[in-house]
Formats: sequence, C-alpha cells, structure tokens
Amino acid sequence: MSHIYITDSSLRDGSHSVSHQYNTSEVEKAAIALEYAGVDIIEVCHGDGLEGSSINYGFSAVDEMELISAAAGVVENSRIAVLAIPGISTFTGISEAKRRGASIKSIAT
Repeated sequence: MSHIYITDSSLRDGSHSVSHQYNTSEVEKAAIALEYAGVDIIEVCHGDGLEGSSINYGFSAVDEMELISAAAGVVENSRIAVLAIPGISTFTGISEAKRRGASIKSIAT
C-alpha cells in the first residue's frame, strides 16, 4: 500500500485569518502539535506566498524566514514547505527559505 502524505497549510493559508500576525512561539507550538499529529509536510510562510509581506498583501508581524527557522527547529520528522508565487517570490527568497530549513517548494499561480 502506498503512503499517503498529509500536508497542512495552517501556518501559511491560515495566516490570512490573523492578518499574517503569527509569532515564532505560535509557529513553534503549532509545528510541534502538527508533527505529533502525524502531519508529513507543514507549510510555513506568508499567506500570499513567500515574500508576500507587503503593502499589497498585508505585512507579517514577524519575518517569515524567522518563522520558517522556528518551525524547522522544532520538528524531526515533518518537512517544512513554502509556497512560491511567480511575481511575488524570488529565487533569493526561495534559496533563503531552503537555508532556513524549508525542503519543499510549491509553486502556484
């Protein structure tokens, strides 16, 4: 039987509901709980994708690279993902997210 991979986007898409105001403590606690629940992939970044924090989409309370580092620092088995949107995300941002612990990049349009 094939393994079904569970992805959770609460720490990205869910940030819309709190106007992108997650802090590192909230992200760490959520990542720990999600890993404990068996979530394979945890998506962490601005709700409008990597580098979305702007006047156009709403400013994040904490730099998303710090949030990525926070999540990556507390999980052992879950993988951290980011969402990249052409025209918003840059190669520099994607590279920095990888350096901070994001091993999966999703692309959306």
